Parts: sequence; structure tokens; C-alpha cells
Amino acid sequence: TDGPAPPRLGDPLSPTDAEALMAVVGPPELPEAWKQGFFFAGYQPYGLQQVNGGPCGVLAVIQAFVIRALHIRAPSPGALLEVDEHLRQEALLDALAEVLFRNVGDNKKAIVLLPSSSTACVLSGSQLRCLQPALFTSYDQLRHHLGQRPYRDIFLNPSGCGVPLYLFSMVWTRGIEGCRERDFDDPKSGAMIGGHGYCTQELVNLMMFGRAYSNVFDGTKRLGSAKDGWMVLQGAPRRPNIGFLSLFEAYQCIEVGSRYKGPTCPIWVVCAESHYTVLFSADAAVNPQESDKALDLFYFDQLARQSERIRLTVMPKQLPPHLSTGFEDSESMIDRCIRTKWKEASVDWNGSEVIL
Repeated sequence: TDGPAPPRLGDPLSPTDAEALMAVVGPPELPEAWKQGFFFAGYQPYGLQQVNGGPCGVLAVIQAFVIRALHIRAPSPGALLEVDEHLRQEALLDALAEVLFRNVGDNKKAIVLLPSSSTACVLSGSQLRCLQPALFTSYDQLRHHLGQRPYRDIFLNPSGCGVPLYLFSMVWTRGIEGCRERDFDDPKSGAMIGGHGYCTQELVNLMMFGRAYSNVFDGTKRLGSAKDGWMVLQGAPRRPNIGFLSLFEAYQCIEVGSRYKGPTCPIWVVCAESHYTVLFSADAAVNPQESDKALDLFYFDQLARQSERIRLTVMPKQLPPHLSTGFEDSESMIDRCIRTKWKEASVDWNGSEVIL
């Protein structure tokens, strides 16, 4: 068959490797809720399906990159919203390849950890031992093979372990040392999966930037003093392709910097109460750095079995008169996230039921 050469296969992970990998992931075993592949469901044509609570961070970021691929591949905004099976599968493979190779692998490499069979369940350290690293050295090589067996079956089988295997492959590609010594604020407590089996900011940042940094402000911050020593906290190193908004900012717990609020594509991953979802403009020409113009954003929650298309009309500086800040507890969590970027916006759900 034509196409790029197959990847180079390395030795299977040793027990020590498996333990070190799992230590960076976090818990000794991934929750059963993580056991699924990447697949589309019948709710929205462009929408991936999340089966149980837990892996929403990984799925929302891949969903955002699927939309980015459709911005490039679909001939019009309408065609994006009504995408066909062939185009959406191509966009999904684009997204998986872009995140693993261009972001996590710094556009130099990607390592896919291959199970002994495409149906193998891999959730705990002991199950990681049989995984075999497959090294890809170009984007085109990875993108081609993701569409072929065994890679296609491993990642896309709905009831398989595609999401966990993708997570393990990302950590292995970035490297245990890279995550722990160079990326995490705290090498001891840093992890990809936090309490209750949810994704941490480190994991989201790894997927967005290829760095498992712990923060969302712009650049780096120094804490401490010359006498006691400095601690460097690392945030968004550059403008990403996909943006990020957080309810924690509405609560004034954290600051999301201008880089994450103004990405290169008009697509944002939204974090509200440990759940990650996606807001996007169907029109790729919308300027994502702009915060003062009215615009339409589509909202998609891959866990919500969302059968209707939710279109939000956001009008900055038009806060409804009954609100004083727009961050009141009575307001939708999504509206509050929106107002962290589009200040004092009115948000019209256009007849859809408002998600509180």
C-alpha cells in the first residue's frame, strides 16, 4: 500500500515505566467512566459523545479541535453545522493528530502506546505493562496511520479504551520528566487527573500547548524573594489555537489571560464546575480577539445528549437592567463564563432552555 512508512516500534513498557507513567497521570487506576473511544453520536452532526462523567476535559479539547478542522474543511458555516459522516471522521483524525503531534510532540514526534489487541482494556498501572510505543516522526505519517488499522480501531471503537490510551500516549510523548520536572508547578502533587476522576488544568494545557503547565494567566509569574528563593509559575506560553474560559474567573479565584481569551480560532473550551464543554463560532472569519462586537456562538456539551442546536447571541456592554454585575448566582454558568471575555454582555439563548 502507498502512504507513509509505518512507525518504529519500541520495547513494551517495563513495570517501572508503567508505574512512572501512572504516577504522572495521578490515580493508581483510571475510573471505569473513562472507558470509551472517540466517536460521534446522533445528537449534533459535529458532536462527539461522552458516555459518563470524567473524561470531559480530553473530549472537550478534541471536540474543539474537530471544530477547528471543520473550519478548514467545511465549505461554509452551514456545512459545518450539518457535517456529513465522511467529513466529520476526517476532522476527528485531524484533531487527534494535531493535538498529539503538533502540540504535545512539539511538531517533532508522537508516540502512540499500542495495546496487545484493540479490545484490550487499559486503565491501571499493571495493564500498562504490555503497551508498545510506536514512534511517529512526521504529522503526515501519524495522520495517515490514524485512519488505518490498528490505530483506527484502538481510538475510535466507542466501547474501547481509546480515550485512556490517547491520554497515556500524550503523557509518554511529552515525557515523564517533561511533565514533572519542567511543566508542573509542583513536581510532587502535579497530575493529569484530579479528584473524582476529572481532568486537571495541567492536562488541558498539555493538549492546548504541549506543556502541562498549571496556570491560565499569560506567561510566567515569580513568587518568593531573592533570600528565600523563587518559585516560577507557568501559564499560557503563547496565543493558542483554541481558547479557554472558566467559571473560576467569574468567582474571582483565577485569572484567565488574554492569550487564552483571544486564541487564533473563534473556539473556546469552557470549564464550569469541573465540567468542560465548547463554545464556538460556526463562521471561521470571526475575530476571536475581539470582545466588543455582537456575535453568535454555538454551545455544545458532549455529555448532555443535546438534541437541539443551541445558538447564543452575545451582545457585549448590554447587561440586562435587572443585573448589577452579570456574575450573580441566578445567572447561567455559561453566561457567567461568557462575561469573563465579553464584558457585561447580554446573552440570548434564542429559545433554547437556559442551562443553569
